[in-house]
Amino acid sequence: MAKNSLIFTPSLFFQYSMCPHWIWHDRFSDWSERGELPELTVRLFEQGVLHEEEYIKNLDFIEIKEKNPEKAFSKTLELMKKGINLIYQGEIQFEQCGVIYRGRPDLLEKKIGKSNFGNYYYAPIDIKSSKEIKKEQKMQQTLYSMILEKIQDIYPENISIVNRDYEKMVEKITEKDKEGTLDCIDKILEIMRGKKPPLKLTSEYKNTPWFDKCVREVEAVDDIALIYKLDSRALEALRNIGIRTVHDAAEMKVEAMPKIPYASSDMLKLKKLQAQSLINKQLIWLGALHIPEASLKIYFDIEGDPLLNIQYLFGFWIVGDSQGEYAKIGNVVFDKKEKKYFLYFLAEKPEDETRMWQDFLKWIDILPSNDYYVYHYADYERARTKNLADKYGSSDGFINFSSKYVDFAKIVMNSIIFPLYFYSIKDIAKSNFLHYKWRHEKAGGAQSIFWYEKWLETGDRKVLQDIIDYNEDDVIATEYLHKWLLENYKLNLNNK
Repeated sequence: MAKNSLIFTPSLFFQYSMCPHWIWHDRFSDWSERGELPELTVRLFEQGVLHEEEYIKNLDFIEIKEKNPEKAFSKTLELMKKGINLIYQGEIQFEQCGVIYRGRPDLLEKKIGKSNFGNYYYAPIDIKSSKEIKKEQKMQQTLYSMILEKIQDIYPENISIVNRDYEKMVEKITEKDKEGTLDCIDKILEIMRGKKPPLKLTSEYKNTPWFDKCVREVEAVDDIALIYKLDSRALEALRNIGIRTVHDAAEMKVEAMPKIPYASSDMLKLKKLQAQSLINKQLIWLGALHIPEASLKIYFDIEGDPLLNIQYLFGFWIVGDSQGEYAKIGNVVFDKKEKKYFLYFLAEKPEDETRMWQDFLKWIDILPSNDYYVYHYADYERARTKNLADKYGSSDGFINFSSKYVDFAKIVMNSIIFPLYFYSIKDIAKSNFLHYKWRHEKAGGAQSIFWYEKWLETGDRKVLQDIIDYNEDDVIATEYLHKWLLENYKLNLNNK
């Protein structure tokens, strides 16, 4: 193997899906600027190892314990030539055009078929802690098949992933899968060879170790990537016509501009205002504020785990029921001073999701048929409750309840521009305009998933309480935003 060869490993697919700059900074930046991996990311790696160890307990295999890649590959090849039925942690690799493609499938399984080994060949199996096969996992398996083809002269078309329920899921690798994987490999190799990805900021970057570095870089050149929710293809087109900075965007003559992909004229006018807001660090009201009001206000937030494909906590902040008339079902925490309460339904184990949903439907039945609204932030609550209704059954009460949804994310987008890079409930509520604080410093959706996974493993009720407290802070923050919008909209009208 050439000394200066690039090493391409499957982990690069995950890094690229999260943030292409992760790959670039790992290779070319000063690691003293690298932050720590988020706890959830670390947890996923650890959990994957534990899940893998549990699965292989009852398997008959030969393990490759050698850590040196070259020696491990040599030992793996030796076992493959012998026709061992199952090889655990085998190293496979090949070199092409100055790149070493290297991987370590959890298992290599012997299959019937003609190869250069004889009347058999090997196919990869990966053991994952997720419920379904993810895009980057399929790319990883496709890469393994590509490497194996070079080794054994046959391409394993069927990939296998053992999910967290120990179910073996088999999928065929299509030509489209191959093309997508090869395209992604080419893009990653360009980065590894020194082509820095275009500047961009997305919420996914927050879950990488280089997020702060990425923000500083974009801020340093005042790049238009600072403008909230501009598609990367629109960013490229704008840069190509000379609109490269926030100050450029603030002075755009939208009517005179050519068509920009993935950015309508109306959107560009909003982005122009967003740029002006960032420059002046001031709010810009877009028009009338329309928030449906009722005597009973229900603020709703769901905690879910995409790895388990379940929802594990429904939390509600109830305002307008000082006597607790609707607090007869569920877990309730009263705030006697405010005469409000936090009500929640919890699935302590994944299999409790059904029971949680049924309890939620029972609670809905005691609500009044009218004179209430259900306030939430973004589409998660609407989408997930619809999915659960399809999965476990709906009711007339739920149909009525879901007709009362009011999405504050849409209200914010239609009513006001904040001088912020991101518009999550936390970014807005924690800003210098609202000054809301969560009890836990690391509070966030990803952190909640980390806590839930930890709770399932350890049974530590303090960790479970962290989840409940976080959810309570979320729903209270939604009311806080509601009140802030009403008060500041009135102030804005009075100042005109």
